[in-house]
Amino acid sequence: MNCLSQNNSIKEVIKNSAHVNPAAVAIISSKYHPLSYAQLAGQIDHVADTLNKSGLKDYARIAIAVKDTAPATLAIVAVACFAAAVPLDQNLTEAEIEIRLKLLNIDAVCVLAGENTATRSVAEKQGIAIFELIPQDKHELSFSMSAPDISNKFKMNNGPSDDVAVIFQTSGTTAEPKLVPCHHSGLLAAAQRTRTWFNLNQNDRCLSIAPPYYSHGLTFTILAPLLSGGSVAFPSSPNEVNLVEWFEKLSPTWFSASPTMHLVISEKLGSTSSGLNHKLRFAGSGGAPLPENVRSNLQLALGIPVLEHYGMTEASQISTNLPPPGPCKSGTVGIPPHDTVIIAGNNSDSLPSGQKGEIWVRGPNVIKGYLNGQELNQTAFSKDWFRTGDIGSLDKDGFLTIHDRIKELINRGSEKISPFEIEAIILKHPDVLEAVAFAVQHPRLGEDVAAAVVLRPGATLDTVEFRRFMSAHLSWNKIPRRVQIVESIPKGLGGKALRRKLSELYS
Repeated sequence: MNCLSQNNSIKEVIKNSAHVNPAAVAIISSKYHPLSYAQLAGQIDHVADTLNKSGLKDYARIAIAVKDTAPATLAIVAVACFAAAVPLDQNLTEAEIEIRLKLLNIDAVCVLAGENTATRSVAEKQGIAIFELIPQDKHELSFSMSAPDISNKFKMNNGPSDDVAVIFQTSGTTAEPKLVPCHHSGLLAAAQRTRTWFNLNQNDRCLSIAPPYYSHGLTFTILAPLLSGGSVAFPSSPNEVNLVEWFEKLSPTWFSASPTMHLVISEKLGSTSSGLNHKLRFAGSGGAPLPENVRSNLQLALGIPVLEHYGMTEASQISTNLPPPGPCKSGTVGIPPHDTVIIAGNNSDSLPSGQKGEIWVRGPNVIKGYLNGQELNQTAFSKDWFRTGDIGSLDKDGFLTIHDRIKELINRGSEKISPFEIEAIILKHPDVLEAVAFAVQHPRLGEDVAAAVVLRPGATLDTVEFRRFMSAHLSWNKIPRRVQIVESIPKGLGGKALRRKLSELYS
């Protein structure tokens, strides 16, 4: 059994698991043969040896640009044990990747041999070293790494890594992108917290369906199980729900997903006549409020608790509801660990229970600062507290409720309106699949309420009936004056809706 508190790096924890139980499965996938902890440890050694021989130092920044989630994960974990791994979203355009590589000051890019990607093309144009991952076999996850000698070209201006393992880029839903360095100590602390919350051990397996370039995907659904001595499972496709493959063949004991994915899973389960033979203990939900009907339907169909949690790139997991007999309250994100969360008022004072204010967090899981800008750090940190930008409240029992993002409130004639409250109502309409409320410019009020709606397949929306529906559930000032039917909601990293983009499009 791992003891995370006695180890100082991801490599040490994984090596310990490999020593205790070398044959235990670390990574399993529908596409590949299982990878044991002994093989994972060997892969880490191979990557470290190759990078060292290439002339890279341990403070190098290495982008991982692999489309398939399972090999991408293996590369991220192995590289993070030597240098700073930078997971890249391979759905981005060349122009977006070019901006990102420059912003991140990347030293090298890891790509799959034979895979022509936008990242490879941009790296070649920018003269960035390309390291190729060569699979041992089409059914094997293990790879050999081919790396050029770049000792004479290696940039020394990144400075010491100070144990940075992974660098994320925030979604930019409320501000310009920020570079978030996650240290080994912080990732280990986050994994220990998750392990303690859910009593994870070597027998647990997480179904990972969130991309590894998202903090939720990598820190919560990949590193937490691996650093607990358990295993992580990857389906053939993380976007196309296959109930039998996901929950029977891969045999996970838990998974975590966005409310949108939970809705899709719930609907799939509702259309399945026979019950699934699964081993699930619980499911997590994060990134946005989970509609109560989705939660209750999923719990009924799977017979497990569905637990809302709260986290962010800068702090990993902050709070969660717990499986029985632990504390759990619907509509909240659980009770945060002692002395790690306060609700701050306008004067930076800690507010009493029941009052809304900005959520401030601290603890070993919280980053020490952003990489790109002293001004960002001066704004984001107050003494040893990180200012999340989220509005929340703590009730008398200590449960945390998330109400809004400060910068996402709609300022209608000086009246602050919550977009989440409006979305929760719209999502109750039987023809609506997804909904996002946002601000549009108004000549007299400054801002007014609008909404973008994705309909269920085959559904149509009667404008008069829909407005009558909203009028029955929302006060007149909160009813969207404009409802835009769209095929999809624009989203950033982490899967969060880009309200600002919608505001720009429809103002």
